[in-house]
Amino acid sequence: MTIILSVLLAVTQLSVERAAPRAVVSVVPASGLGLSLCLSSHMDPNPPGPDTDSGFAWKLQATLPSAVLIDLSFADDSVGYACAELGIVYKTTNSGATWNRIMNLGFPYYWYGVSAVSRQQAIVTGFNNTAGTGIYRWTTDGGSSWDPLVTLDTANWLSRAHFADSLHGIISAGWNGGIWRTDNGGRNPSDWRYVQIDPARGWFEGNFCYRPDGHCWLTGISFCRSADHGANWDVQHSADPVFDGGVWFADSLHGWTGGGQISAPVSGWVHRTTDGGATWSDRLIETPAPVRALLFLNDTLGFAVGGNIYSSAGFIYSTVNGGDSWRLDVNTGAEMKGIDYKVVGDSIDVWCSGFNSSFTGYVYKTRIAPFGTGIRDSGAGSGLAGTRSLPTVLRRLPAGAVAFDAMGRRVPNPKSGVYFVMDSGARSAVHARKVVIAR
Repeated sequence: MTIILSVLLAVTQLSVERAAPRAVVSVVPASGLGLSLCLSSHMDPNPPGPDTDSGFAWKLQATLPSAVLIDLSFADDSVGYACAELGIVYKTTNSGATWNRIMNLGFPYYWYGVSAVSRQQAIVTGFNNTAGTGIYRWTTDGGSSWDPLVTLDTANWLSRAHFADSLHGIISAGWNGGIWRTDNGGRNPSDWRYVQIDPARGWFEGNFCYRPDGHCWLTGISFCRSADHGANWDVQHSADPVFDGGVWFADSLHGWTGGGQISAPVSGWVHRTTDGGATWSDRLIETPAPVRALLFLNDTLGFAVGGNIYSSAGFIYSTVNGGDSWRLDVNTGAEMKGIDYKVVGDSIDVWCSGFNSSFTGYVYKTRIAPFGTGIRDSGAGSGLAGTRSLPTVLRRLPAGAVAFDAMGRRVPNPKSGVYFVMDSGARSAVHARKVVIAR
């Protein structure tokens, strides 16, 4: 989006100022720090509000032949990586609009996890299907070249990987109920330590959640949680009497698990906790195939994705009330397994990946924004002097002002974009204003 600015408004306060022709305008935010979350998708010309049944609008960005896509990870709102069976890795540099294959090892290599630590640095994890060993591989130049393949686990396959920051990472040895963890970047095999989480060696399945504060959750046969970057774990029975698959926590208390079975009756489910996993709800939804990954952006807005290629079932569900009710956003017909998101100023991009029964890889994307707040160019002579919906346009933040993104997280040095800003005189977060940062 090209922002045309012919005049900069005063920067001494964050209140709405008189606009000159061709200024950038936007409506007052319907959500933001301290405000109720009211979201919709930019991709729908008539975006649904939270009271409709139509769900969020997703765009099918890519169909990749012979690519059993398992996981994807984005470094920012532009650069992302997706991994697949048979040693395949794809990369995008335009937010998923196009994908280029940057690795193709073939059998016996299978990549089941990817974590983009930065635009240039990423790790893929998986297994050698002949030797039965767990492997990983790093790139530090955006996939132009890769370090030699490393066998980290000589006895167990590896699956998903997540880095909480540039130093702290966890790789799931999910088929053995354990993990490998690092606190110094994990570039070399000696940087990793194995932790046997489940004494019974029960398997883990689906995505797992790893937060920068060191809290981590994995689930499968057992539900497991750590508060110290995976060094120590609390292990209990799965939320579902059968088993779980996939887990996400919006904070230390509010979490959800997925799961499902491909034997008759083929089905899936979601459970919720509001006390950190001490207790769990009954099944909130029963889906026509297993739920394989979950993502919640806060304690109300979330997604459950999954499917089963053997019954040509696949889906993306969404909820805006914590899981009390769900909406079928997309009937994908593909087994969806990977999901990730990035904040883009006042909006949030979400991607998910999977594959169909013909082993064609799919990537979907939606952009979520505060309802009714799309930026628009006012146009010349529009007479906007008294319009209440104008934000302030800033070159830099005034002294004492604080910028927040769509997740309510503080942004110390915001790049050009749209943010919620609270000045030093604001009485509370409810008095945050939307501003355009134009550098």
